[in-house]
Amino acid sequence: MDPAYSVILFTSSSGAGYGLIAWLALARLSGMWHLDPVAAVITCLVALALITTGLLSSTFHLGHPERAWRAMSQWRTSWLSREGVLAILTYPAALVFAAIP
Repeated sequence: MDPAYSVILFTSSSGAGYGLIAWLALARLSGMWHLDPVAAVITCLVALALITTGLLSSTFHLGHPERAWRAMSQWRTSWLSREGVLAILTYPAALVFAAIP
């Protein structure tokens, strides 16, 4: 198996970003860990930066990155397209969640 570097970067970076958001949500919802609001926002921004790095890596892995919008428009029939759409929809939700004290 010889995966492309962009796939490795996508998997590692986006996985770390979503993991960080999951830990942030767990800390907030359980109330077991007290997070300073500034630390929560910074953590969320770092997580979103990791996710963005992964998504951009995934986009550049396409044969024609300028056609990425086509990959996103096939959400009714493609699980990969649905995954991309939902990945983008996590941005506003994560920012709102992090901003709430």
